[in-house]
Amino acid sequence: MLEKLIRIDNVGVFKTGLPSAIALKKVTVAYADNARGKSTLSSLLRACGAGDVQAIQARKTIGATSDQAVQFRFKASGGGGTTVSFDGNRWSAPVTNLHVFNQEFVERNVYAGTAVTPDHRAALLELAIGVEAVAQREEFQRQSDAQKSASQKISASENALQGFHRGTTLSAFLALEPIEDGQHRLDEIDKQLLESRSVQHILARQAFRKMTGTVYDFDEVRKIVATSLEVLHSDAETLVRKHFEAHSGAATERWVSAGLTHKPEEYCPFCGQDTTGLPLLEAYKVHFNEAYERQLRQVESLRKVSERQYWQDMVPEWLAAIEFNSVAQEGWAGILELELPKFDMEAAKAAMAKARAMVKAIVEAKRKKPLEALGVRPIDEAEAILNAVLDNVAHYNGAIHSANEKVTEYKRGLTQVDIDALQKQRREIELRMLRDVPEVMEQLRIRAAAEEERRNAESQKDTARKLLDQLTATSLAAFQDDINTRLREFGAPFAIKELKPTYLGGGIPRSEYYLEVRGASVPVGPTPGPGLSFHTVLSEGDKRTLAFAFFLARLFADPKHSEAVVVLDDVFTSLDKHRRTKTVESVVLMNQRCGQVIALGHDAFFLRDIKKRVTKLSGEVSALELRRGPENFTVIGEFDLDEFCASEYYKRYRIVETYVSGATQVASLDVAQALRLLVEGHLHRCFPGRFIEGQTMGAMIQQIKDAQSGNSIAVLKPLTSELVSFNEYAAAFHHDTSGGHTQTNTNDGELHHFASAALRFIQTGKLF
Repeated sequence: MLEKLIRIDNVGVFKTGLPSAIALKKVTVAYADNARGKSTLSSLLRACGAGDVQAIQARKTIGATSDQAVQFRFKASGGGGTTVSFDGNRWSAPVTNLHVFNQEFVERNVYAGTAVTPDHRAALLELAIGVEAVAQREEFQRQSDAQKSASQKISASENALQGFHRGTTLSAFLALEPIEDGQHRLDEIDKQLLESRSVQHILARQAFRKMTGTVYDFDEVRKIVATSLEVLHSDAETLVRKHFEAHSGAATERWVSAGLTHKPEEYCPFCGQDTTGLPLLEAYKVHFNEAYERQLRQVESLRKVSERQYWQDMVPEWLAAIEFNSVAQEGWAGILELELPKFDMEAAKAAMAKARAMVKAIVEAKRKKPLEALGVRPIDEAEAILNAVLDNVAHYNGAIHSANEKVTEYKRGLTQVDIDALQKQRREIELRMLRDVPEVMEQLRIRAAAEEERRNAESQKDTARKLLDQLTATSLAAFQDDINTRLREFGAPFAIKELKPTYLGGGIPRSEYYLEVRGASVPVGPTPGPGLSFHTVLSEGDKRTLAFAFFLARLFADPKHSEAVVVLDDVFTSLDKHRRTKTVESVVLMNQRCGQVIALGHDAFFLRDIKKRVTKLSGEVSALELRRGPENFTVIGEFDLDEFCASEYYKRYRIVETYVSGATQVASLDVAQALRLLVEGHLHRCFPGRFIEGQTMGAMIQQIKDAQSGNSIAVLKPLTSELVSFNEYAAAFHHDTSGGHTQTNTNDGELHHFASAALRFIQTGKLF
C-alpha cells in the first residue's frame, strides 16, 4: 500500500509538489482540473512500479536547474514499510504489484490513435497469460534470442570464410579432400600456363592487310567526247557560226541559247531594235533545236562523269595498309622470315595525277567545242596509266596473300592448350590447400559449435512454444470470457472473439482476436481497402471501455491482486451514465479485493460517487486536490470533496444554520448575502414551475400577491408583508437588485433575527 507521498520535485508540473507529506488511505480520490498533473502523477507511479528511469527523466520540469527528487512511503501487508526514492538517475528499490490504468496503458497494450499494432497485440498477450505462461513465454524468447545469436555467429564465421573460398560455394569448399603435394602441382600447372600463354600470344598476332583495289572505266567519257551535232540547215548554220565567231564564240552561243528561252518580242529587250523578219533570229531558232540542247547537256555532264572514275583518293588507305603491315612484320620477327613487297607510292601518286590532268584537259576542250567530235587518244593514255598503277597494287596484294598463307600455316602447327581447364584445376588445388589452414579450421570449429547451439536453441524453443501454447490457450480462454463478461456489464455493443496467440511476423508471440459488432466480425489489425476496422466500428467510449475491460481482467487474474496498488487516471473519460455507474462499482470491487485504489479525475462528482459508495461500506477514503501553486506549478493537498460538490442552496443553508447555532465562527457579511438567495431557492423548490427561472424575490412576492384561488402559491398570501420586510433587509446586500450601493456593514442582532426567520420559514413555513 502507498502510505505517504513525501516528495515530488521537478517532475512535470510539480516543481515542489508537496509542501508537506500527505497520507493516503485504502481508497484515495484526487481531483484536478485539466493540465494540473494527473497524467504526470499516474506516469510517475507507473515508472515507480516498473523501475523506469527514462520515463521520469523525460518529464523533468521545464527550466528546472536542480535534480529531480521523488519519495514515496510504502507499507507492507505484514507490517513495516519502506521508502522508495528517485534521485534523478535511479530508483532506490523496485515496487512490485503496482497496476496503473492511464493513457500510457491504453497506448502500450490496446491501441494508439486509430490502430491496433503488432506491438499492442504482443503486449496484450503478456497481459492475458498467467504467471506460468509468462515464464514459458520468457523461455521461448530466451531460446529465440539464443537461436538468433547462434545464427549470427554462423553468418559471421561464413563471412570470414568467404575470403578463402571465393569462386565456389561453402558446401563445395568443405567437401574438398586434403592435398599433400599441392605446391609442386601448382608449379607444374604454372609452367603449362606460361607456355600456353606464349602460344596464345602468337595466335593473337594479326595477319597482313591488302591494299584496296578499284576499276577505271572511261567508256562513257569517250562516247561523249567523240560525239558531234550535224546541222541540216547549212545556210542558217553558216550565218550563226559567222556571227558567233565575230562575238566571243562559245560564250556568245550559250548566252544566245539562254536568251531564246524568253521568247523574243517584236523589239529586242536589250537594244530596242525591231526584230520582225530578222534573218539572224530565224537562224538562231533553227540552230538551237532539241538535238542541240541534248548535246549541250551531255557535254555539261562530262566533268561529273569523268570525276566519278577517280574521285576516291586511294592513297590514304594504301598508306595505312603499308604502315600496318610494317608493324605486323616486326611482330613476326624472330618467328617467321617474311619478305614484304615494295610499293613506290610516290610514283603511283605522280602517275594518277598525270592521268587525271589528261582527262581534265580533254573534258575542258570538249566543253569549249560541245558540237564538235574530239579525239579520245588522251583518254586511252590516261586509262593505261591508271591501270598500270592498279597492276602494281595487284602485285603487292599477291605478295601479301602469300605472306598470310605462311602465317596461317604456322599458327595451324602450334599446339593449343585449354587454359580455362588449367586455371580451374589450379583453383581447385589452391582451395584444397586452403581448406586445412589454421584460420579456416578455427572458423569451421566456431561454425560447428554455433550450429550445435542453434539446433539446441531451436529444439528448446519448440518445446517452450508447445508448453506456451497449451498454457496460453487455457489462459486466453478465461481471459476472453472475463473481458466479455465485463463488456456486457458495461453495456458495450460488442465482444472479442477468437483470442489466440500467433507467431507470425518475426516469431515474437502476440495475440490475435476479432471484434464481434452487431453480427459482423471485424479484425483489429490493418485491413486493406475501405472495409470495417477497429477505428470505424468503435466509438471513443467503446475503445476506452475495451481498454478498461482488459485492465480489470488482467488485474483480477493476478494471483497477488489482493495486495495490489491500483491507480486509475480519468478512467471514466467518454463514458455515459451507465458506464460511469459500472466504473464506480468496479472501483468498489477493487476496494474489496485489492490492497489500495487511487483514483485521479477531473470530474469531482464522479469522485464523490466513489467516496459515497466506499464510505457506505465502511471503507476509508481520503480526498486530495492537485491545485495551482506558486509560479503556476501544481501542489498536492487535502480536499473537501463534499463541500466542492455541494449545491449552492445547500452551501447557503449550511452557512446560515452555522451562524444561527453559533457552532462555528462565520463571516456575517457572507450570511447576510446568503439570506435572500436561500429563501428564493426554497420557494423554487417548494413550488416547482410556479416561478420563472432567475426570478428575484421582489417579483416573486408580487406574483404571490396576485395569485388567484386555486394557485398553489396563494397559501403564501398571509405571509406577504413578512416576506416584504424580509426582502427589504436582505436585498440591501445585493447591489444589482437594491438600486443603490451594496450594504457591507451588519448588525449581529438584526442579522440573527432575519437569519433565524429564514431558517424558520424553510423549516415551518413561518417567518416571524
